[in-house]
Amino acid sequence: MNLTKQHRKAIWICLALVAASYVIRSVMNFAQQQEYMRQQFIRAAQQQAKAQAEAKAKAKARAEKDADRAAKAAAAKSAAVAKAAPALPKPEKPVSYAGIWRGQTSVEGRGLCALRIELHETEPSKYQGYSTLVCADFAPLMKPKERVNRAAAIKNRMNPEAAVISGAMEKGAIAFHIDKTIGADSNGCSATSFTLTPFGKNEFAAEWQEATCHGGRIMLQKARR
Repeated sequence: MNLTKQHRKAIWICLALVAASYVIRSVMNFAQQQEYMRQQFIRAAQQQAKAQAEAKAKAKARAEKDADRAAKAAAAKSAAVAKAAPALPKPEKPVSYAGIWRGQTSVEGRGLCALRIELHETEPSKYQGYSTLVCADFAPLMKPKERVNRAAAIKNRMNPEAAVISGAMEKGAIAFHIDKTIGADSNGCSATSFTLTPFGKNEFAAEWQEATCHGGRIMLQKARR
């Protein structure tokens, strides 16, 4: 069979079309494969990220649970130790002796004496105060030559021994010195020092000394203002 020039041209065109279609299909198939692989890669990356996030969440939850368990164990241990340990004694509140203290006693050669001391705490265990001492003769307690006349007794009541004193707690007692003598009795008697020793609750064992007269001892009780 003899092919004409036009027949040959048509055959070549057909062959070109077949080849072109093959190339186009190959390119399309390749593109589809690449897209499929890209989707698979994205899906795998997402699954891996999700798995890592879940693993981190589980690890965090486990760590929080372990920390909570450890805290509860430590708290229980501390509570057991605190319960087993003896309670520490509460510190004693410092005692203040501020107030008015009064007492009466007999003093040799002076009769019946009444002492009043008013104390103010200026600093912890440090005091300033005011003392008054009144003595009245009492015949059964005095020798005749030691008795004073009635005028002197009245004067002693109106102008008792009085002084401004100050001192501090030392070795269980408050030792006072005389800051200023305000008055002396009719015989010129005035105190030179006082010592107050706590004796039980709301009591003092008081001692005083005088330069020219008999000192004495007396129990003082805290008075109501």
